[in-house]
Amino acid sequence: MQQKPLVRQYQLRIALILACCCLSITLVWFSLHKLAAGVDSPEKTDVGQPEVGQEGEDPFLAFVDKLSFVGEHLDQQGYLLLESLTDSTKNLAKHLIVPTSPDLEFTELITGIAAELEFRYGWPVRIEYLADEISACMVLRVHDLPGCEAGVQTADAKPAIDQLDENNSLQLWIKQLSPADQRGGLRPKLALVIDDWGYSSSYTESFLQYPFPLTVAIIPHLAESSRLAQLAFASGHEVILHQPMEALNAYVELGEGGILASMGADEIRELLEANIDHLPMIAGVNNHMGSKVTTDPEVMAIILEMLKSKGLYFLDSYTTPLSTAGTVASKVGIPYAVNSLFIDNVNEVEAVKTQLRRIIQQAGRTGSAVAIGHVRSATVAAVWEMIPEIVAAGIDLVPVSQVLIYPEPQAEPAEELAEEPIEEPAEELAEEPSEAAADELATMETRAELEPDAPASPGGSVQEEPDPAGDDRYVNGVPNEQEYEQENERQGEQLDDSPEIGDDAADY
Repeated sequence: MQQKPLVRQYQLRIALILACCCLSITLVWFSLHKLAAGVDSPEKTDVGQPEVGQEGEDPFLAFVDKLSFVGEHLDQQGYLLLESLTDSTKNLAKHLIVPTSPDLEFTELITGIAAELEFRYGWPVRIEYLADEISACMVLRVHDLPGCEAGVQTADAKPAIDQLDENNSLQLWIKQLSPADQRGGLRPKLALVIDDWGYSSSYTESFLQYPFPLTVAIIPHLAESSRLAQLAFASGHEVILHQPMEALNAYVELGEGGILASMGADEIRELLEANIDHLPMIAGVNNHMGSKVTTDPEVMAIILEMLKSKGLYFLDSYTTPLSTAGTVASKVGIPYAVNSLFIDNVNEVEAVKTQLRRIIQQAGRTGSAVAIGHVRSATVAAVWEMIPEIVAAGIDLVPVSQVLIYPEPQAEPAEELAEEPIEEPAEELAEEPSEAAADELATMETRAELEPDAPASPGGSVQEEPDPAGDDRYVNGVPNEQEYEQENERQGEQLDDSPEIGDDAADY
């Protein structure tokens, strides 16, 4: 009987010990859990609340500091960051970006950045897309952040919120460069012209999506001429008339609206009027082929006078080194430019990129340059792949209208400017010239005006005339007829969707 109480005492002691052990384990677990929660909590507070939770700290600067990952994210997605600026008065951070491929989707980039902001910092973001351009504004509402609920401000958060605008928001604005955008600065300028638009081609869409401004040269009266001109103009690219002109190779068909050197002045004006009316959005004209017409100063004077009356400029495609277009343009007084390089005589991507590097170097050296390519697969691939090199070179791609040569106004005749004629004895004794001599002198003057010996002066522009050095089509500065003939044969082959007549790089 005495053993029974002892057993009970042992059982109670064991139960008490077990209870103490359980209580101890519970306390230890609770302490560890609380410690772990205490370690995690400061980090979340640091990334989620400094903009609104720390007294004296500028919420906008903290916001901008945490956007440093955006540049790396853009690079991973195939975009380049061109410009970045901040406006603390509006709590706005702005990024100007450019894609390096026509296959990139802007909306995917924006949703990816918004998701990254929420993943990294727990920031809810509202995305607002602008309808008239490729841009988006990511709005971070302050009252959506932890520690600052809508309509309620904590004592610690109030000083920071007072620094925000009336909308209580922080904004990240991202805009994709478009051809219509005008970038400031004094960077060298390169005008890239794409010839031979108007045919049905699968490559035009990629050219239209190009983020920098191109100059699109449309052949008139083709099946797709009007539609493509409207699309290019709406996309922000500059549109010009690619005027067919007679070539030295007489067998080449000009098509509707082409100008022959044998045409009269009225017929030329009528054709130009119809072609311009067909493409009313054009800013200028360049020659399609035309190696015969551009060497005829009389015909060029008729053409350029007509363009001047329409307020258009002329781009000499320079399909022959004997072109008189620049000289006549200077005398007529019409703004003009001269092509320096055809970039796609060889229809291969790397060959086109090599030519693009040459013209980029020339633009950097002289301040401006013009190059011509065509609607071809290799050309569109090369111009897209060269975007990083163009940006790195500090070159601005611009329409031709930004690199024009403006001839100086012609001086008034000396006899009209003189206030009082000065009579000298010799003049009093001089005999009047005979009628025959006067007619001969007038003929010589007319011939000198229409057939100048020297090429046109750039008139103060830094644009270079095409340089024969290093060009196989020249030998000691003189046209290499054999090389021209070989090039004519090469260009006569149909490439991609280009017409059978080839392109303007040969001596047409």
